[in-house]
Amino acid sequence: MEKGLMEIPVIKAQLRTKEGKSSTKKVRKEGNIPSVLYGMKEQTVPLKMDAKTFAKMLSHLEGKHPIVKLEIEGDAHLDSPAIIKEIQRDPVSNSIIHVDFQKIRLDQKIHTSVPVILVGQSEGVKMGGVLDHQLRELEIECLALQIPVHIEIDVTNLILGHSIHVADITPPEGVKILTDSDRVVVSIHVPRTLEAKAATEEEKPEEGAEETKEAEEEKE
Repeated sequence: MEKGLMEIPVIKAQLRTKEGKSSTKKVRKEGNIPSVLYGMKEQTVPLKMDAKTFAKMLSHLEGKHPIVKLEIEGDAHLDSPAIIKEIQRDPVSNSIIHVDFQKIRLDQKIHTSVPVILVGQSEGVKMGGVLDHQLRELEIECLALQIPVHIEIDVTNLILGHSIHVADITPPEGVKILTDSDRVVVSIHVPRTLEAKAATEEEKPEEGAEETKEAEEEKE
């Protein structure tokens, strides 16, 4: 079932009147996260929001770029649906230090990326092969409310030496894949040990053939 507008989580934010490093440090000390809203060819709007509230909400959101509804305190005309485009974290504490929101329209298609998830136990792996997940994200185009959390690829029937390409993927309804169709998403490599074993078995003569050869040599 598609999300309705009422189901989109709301993030309350305030305008930031000052920018720069000293200003953003002060915002963080006050328990807020500096952020920006941009997109739709409009001027970038500097914002701030409560850090604890946002972190709690984020823990319940799915997908790489979840959809939210921004409500700007005191400036209702700036209220807008948006996707969380980027989250910056402190490399030491892992706490959120900045968030980018991209303004969107729910009736217009957008370009974004979604993760690729592999499901199933590959037949090739069962035979001793090595699974190589090469492409972990797909670029897509669709309406904001049709963005999938991820795209699943079933590798159950993938055998040794075979691959699944982007062209082999059937996207969800309403979603167009923009990634090059020739790109390999996942493949099963034959390990060198298996290749060596196969080569040895090919070189080894069959037992019956060896006996026939020896018998012919004795007659001579």
